[in-house]
Amino acid sequence: MPRRDQTRLSPDQARRIAEECYGEVLAYCRRHAPAGHDSADLAQETFLRFVRAQGYRERGKPIAYLMRIARSVCVDASRERRLETVALDFEVPAADATDERGEGIDEAVAQLPGELREVIELRYGSGLEVNEVSRVLGVSRFAVRRRINRALELLKDKLGEDGLDG
Repeated sequence: MPRRDQTRLSPDQARRIAEECYGEVLAYCRRHAPAGHDSADLAQETFLRFVRAQGYRERGKPIAYLMRIARSVCVDASRERRLETVALDFEVPAADATDERGEGIDEAVAQLPGELREVIELRYGSGLEVNEVSRVLGVSRFAVRRRINRALELLKDKLGEDGLDG
């Protein structure tokens, strides 16, 4: 049994991972939370599941493991049909895009189909490697590469006239 204890995270390790990754998990939940759900609650649920699972071993980036949990939390929340869609009575703050090109890219990414947008957000927004994105999404690395290439083609077409190439 001592081996099992060696793979468990200590409270300090769990706290460090939460502090390092909370912002990225919250941002993911903000983008993927279904209407009527609070993204902060979904991020909190992500970390609760992380701590309760006790199966995490420090291999690779913990953010990849957390993104997989966050994705499941958001999918589970979207399956709940008891909450109705509600209109926002305030503006959601935009990312800290400092130039027009950044805003154009953000807007173009937001217009991508869901599975393409998600793969771009995970790969470039969260900095995950292709194999980590594949684990988060539960698809092959080949499928992730195919989605990334397709998304980049669409973005290039959309932004080509705005100077994406140069």
